[in-house]
Amino acid sequence: MRTYIALVHQEQNSALGITFPDLPGCFSAAGTEDEIFEQAQLAIALYASDDAELAAPRSISQLRQDPEIKKELADGAMLIAVPVVRIDHKSRYNLMLSSGVVKSVDSTARALGISRSEFVSEAVVTRLRDEVGTVFLKSKKVQRSAHTGEFLATKTVKDPKASKAAKSVAASTLTQKVKAKTK
Repeated sequence: MRTYIALVHQEQNSALGITFPDLPGCFSAAGTEDEIFEQAQLAIALYASDDAELAAPRSISQLRQDPEIKKELADGAMLIAVPVVRIDHKSRYNLMLSSGVVKSVDSTARALGISRSEFVSEAVVTRLRDEVGTVFLKSKKVQRSAHTGEFLATKTVKDPKASKAAKSVAASTLTQKVKAKTK
């Protein structure tokens, strides 16, 4: 995981400007303070959408030594941290979970047509994104495989032999994906 520091500044009667000193050309704006992190996350995701390697970030102490950033901070700017994780290959890990949780995960994953591992991985990514503000950058190969789960959920909803519970779970997943895309 890498953490990129964004500089947030505001001139009189303007939006909050968000720039990333270590990612030239990566910038955004937020209308309110509540939108700063979301806009910063979106800016990095769009900046890295071409699957290019991102420059290594400097530490906060290194950035504070930069004369331009010193001036911005003296003028009232603030720094925020945005963690970034590039999703690439998978590795095996041993986790301890309640047997009841595993049964529920297995049932839901089966209804969605995905594996237990994929279900748990998606849950962890969602929580880190929503609660920590982590930006996840997927390689082209990972982006293609993510569409498989959506395809299988759609197939389950349309399957006349699928149980009512399986269709409900699949429909819920598709609804959540639509909501996530419109955020």
